[in-house]
Amino acid sequence: MEKRPKVICVTGGKGGTGKTLVAVNIATMFKNEGKKVLLIDGDVENPNTYLLLGGTLENKEAVPFFKPKINEEKCTKCGLCAENCAPHALLHIKDAYPVPILAVCSGCRLCYKICPVGAIEEDYTTVGWTYSTKLNDISLLVGELKPTEARSASIVEVLMEKLTKIMEEEPTKYEIVILDTAPGAHCDVELLIGMADKVIPVTEPTKFGKLDLLRIIELIKLLNKDFRAIINRSSLLGYRDQFLKELEESNIEMLGDIPLDDDIVNSYCLGKPLMDDTSEFKGGAGYNSFQKIFENLELWLNSKGD
Repeated sequence: MEKRPKVICVTGGKGGTGKTLVAVNIATMFKNEGKKVLLIDGDVENPNTYLLLGGTLENKEAVPFFKPKINEEKCTKCGLCAENCAPHALLHIKDAYPVPILAVCSGCRLCYKICPVGAIEEDYTTVGWTYSTKLNDISLLVGELKPTEARSASIVEVLMEKLTKIMEEEPTKYEIVILDTAPGAHCDVELLIGMADKVIPVTEPTKFGKLDLLRIIELIKLLNKDFRAIINRSSLLGYRDQFLKELEESNIEMLGDIPLDDDIVNSYCLGKPLMDDTSEFKGGAGYNSFQKIFENLELWLNSKGD
């Protein structure tokens, strides 16, 4: 059996913790080692991995979403479609044609499949896009939700379908896959964590940071995934040591912490990963912290049973 890539998911219970910064730099460090790396940006409402890699989005593909279209010439007004629609996305009044309520439609196509006279026809709307490119020797797959749309999970599902196809048809194409999730603990995040071998929740040393870390860890444990945390901006407010102690008391294992560091900000603004092998920021506090995190990550990946 051919070896499949290791899949690492970087996530966080709240926005702004630096998970994309972590995901991009971990992908970069694997790339520096000569590994074949795929980075997937699943934060489809705010994708910005490509910005941190100093590139632009390419190879745009629309993500279609099914919506029912009623053919009144065929419809017998039986109401079977509305009776069986779980999200109640079809309104049916006796002796009237059913009316689709697209805002709550799940796109499951059940109505289309069960209509006895074929009166429900396939129609589609674009809910977002995917992009694929290669930046800084890292393959990048990005999802983007269309403005005004709310079906972000549909975009993430397409990204995961693409990943599954790659792993089934070309299992040796990549050695490492990094998944960058949206903030929170909702269905989009669950889809990405569910694909991972290892999960890295990123937090910050604040009371809210701890509460949101505990929330995302609940989801990670529910999905039975192995995880270790990273604290970003660990020197913020002088709370680092107390925060680390609190996490230790909660039996939360750590990969490491990243201090506030001007080099990280500068590299971010330049669109050049801090940890690139051509980095001009080698030797700084942030750079050294990422190196230590990567050492711990490799030990974790290569630990017994993996």
